[in-house]
Amino acid sequence: MFAGRHSSMTMKWITLFSMVISAGQIDAAPLIVKAPVEQIQKGRALQMRLLRMQPREEFDGKAVLHRRDAKGKPLPELQASFQSYRPDPKKPDEWIQYYQAINLDGGPAGAVTQLVVYRKAGEPGEYAILNREHPRISTAPRFQGNASMKPYAGSDFWLADFGFEFFNWKDQRLVEEGMHRSQWCLILESRNPKPVAGTYARVKSWIDKDTLGLVQANAYDHQGRLLKIFKPISFKKVKGQYHLESMEIRNAQTRTRTTAKFDLRPRR
Repeated sequence: MFAGRHSSMTMKWITLFSMVISAGQIDAAPLIVKAPVEQIQKGRALQMRLLRMQPREEFDGKAVLHRRDAKGKPLPELQASFQSYRPDPKKPDEWIQYYQAINLDGGPAGAVTQLVVYRKAGEPGEYAILNREHPRISTAPRFQGNASMKPYAGSDFWLADFGFEFFNWKDQRLVEEGMHRSQWCLILESRNPKPVAGTYARVKSWIDKDTLGLVQANAYDHQGRLLKIFKPISFKKVKGQYHLESMEIRNAQTRTRTTAKFDLRPRR
């Protein structure tokens, strides 16, 4: 669901998690940004670069979510479909990301199975849940913030993860540059303005400096404990550009894990 600066953005996940795989980078000492004022200035500048990223193409696709419980036992696979498109050709800086779980047999009652993320370049995203009461994308009630921090279809993905909600927060701090997973990264700390139980209070992201692809992110709860770890695993070249092929989210507190594998197709 994610793409780098030079990749088409199928969904926000594809946008931020896609990156050209590079090799042979020389290890170097980290560059620490010590002054809080400088951290905030550079953090806000990086935030705006991320929020301005937008799709170059429209996509349809499918995903398979492989889930494991706290003992490592496989749970039933979850099939999902997704779309990324511009509803109004006159507004090329606005697009919609739509996700639908196809099979949720044995899933939790009331699980979110249809999610919409409304995007506009340079601005925070909004979310909507489609159901019997609100079946239409154009009229479904929209929400932001902590309300988006609930599971999608019984997986370790939260609704907020599809819209990268933590990049919407005002408090963004670029604290360091350094090597991580063989990439030279900008290390960004995002802080929730209203942290409460059951939400991300702080997220530390390693962002590839050249592509702005997300190399890894660690999310912490309101008590400062590690909550989730996001890791892209593999990439696939589509029409000359690299896109995320598989991605893992581990919940450090429940010890559950979800690995998503994606199949992207440009819209015709």
